[in-house]
Formats: sequence, structure tokens, C-alpha cells
Amino acid sequence: MEQVKVPQQANWMVRKIIKAKHLLEQNNVHICREKEVIKHIYLQLLGDQPRMPWKCLMFGNAARPKAKFTVLLQMQNRLLTADRLNKWGMQVEGKHSLCQREEETKDHLFVECDYTKTVMQKLMHWTQNQNIVAATWDQHVHEVIKRAKGKSKEAQLFKMLYSEVVHSIWIERNKRIFEKISIGWEKIAKEIACVCYVRAPPRLVDIVQRNRF
Repeated sequence: MEQVKVPQQANWMVRKIIKAKHLLEQNNVHICREKEVIKHIYLQLLGDQPRMPWKCLMFGNAARPKAKFTVLLQMQNRLLTADRLNKWGMQVEGKHSLCQREEETKDHLFVECDYTKTVMQKLMHWTQNQNIVAATWDQHVHEVIKRAKGKSKEAQLFKMLYSEVVHSIWIERNKRIFEKISIGWEKIAKEIACVCYVRAPPRLVDIVQRNRF
């Protein structure tokens, strides 16, 4: 079968899809309706590349796609925080917009900032889970991965909740910078709880419904 040429005007996503299709054809991977087909395709495309320990946050996650995408960027250190932009020579405000205390870095935004910690603590209390306690980014990621691993109800709820927190914190940060508007942490936490309540799959409904926010 003749390979489809990648159009010159195609965006990066279309190029990735066509490239993946070519790779699967080269490896004689046939698309079928077997239960493990997605896993099989994933492993074929991954090849000899190392498995990312945070992949558990991507699979079986009922969070909104845009929330999972934000977590993907977060874990790959690709969010455009102030410290990264300044290193590239762009003159931007270095103070973190949520607390106005420290320089905005990935570590401060998701690990050290009191605003973020308060939102997470409220939601952990809502789901009757212990709050994430970490002094460094590596400790934070280790704890997140540990809680998100497995197929238990608690793991599925945590990865959905964590993804929505990361996304909401990032959106709030952007609104304060570009739109000059801010929302209190109580409202953000409540909105995240509502999203999780609506998106919870059947096996998680009993968990999100048994506790009042």
C-alpha cells in the first residue's frame, strides 16, 4: 500500500498522526477491536524509548482532556512559567501572580505556593484523603505517582482530581496576568469539585456523592 504523503500545510498534530500510521504499517500492526489494541499500539509507537513513570496520570483518567494536557506539559516541564520566559530573554514579571511573594517557577507554582496548597488541601479533605506533603518538586511527583498508580477507586479519583487542580491553577494564573481578574481559592476548589462530580465514572459516583463539599 502506497504511503500517504504528509501535506506541507499540515499542522503538527496531523503530521504526528500520519507519521504514527506509517510506523504502524511498517511494523505490520493491524488495527482490530481487541481489548488490548490501544496498549499494543502504544507500545509499538514507544519502541525503545523509556517509559515515563507519570504515564499513570494519562491513562484511565476521567478528567477533562484539556486538564490532562496541562498535566502532560507540567510533567514535561513545558509550561511557560516566568522563570523559563526570563531565561529565554523575555522581560516578564517574575513574581508569582497567585501569591506575589516568590519568583514564579514550576516548583513554586505547584509545590510551594500557599494558594495552590490551600486548594489541594480543601479537595483532599473533601475526598477524605491526606494532603500532599512535599518539600521539593521530585518529592511532589513521587507522591502524585504513588497515589495515581493502580486501578483502585481512590487512584482513579485522585488522578482526575489532581489533573483538574493543576489545570485550574494554571488558568487562574493566566487570568491574573492577562485579564487582570482573580478568583478566590474557595470558588476554584468548589468548581473543581463540581467538575469531578459531573465527570466521575459510575464506579466513582458513590465516593464523590458521599461527602459534602
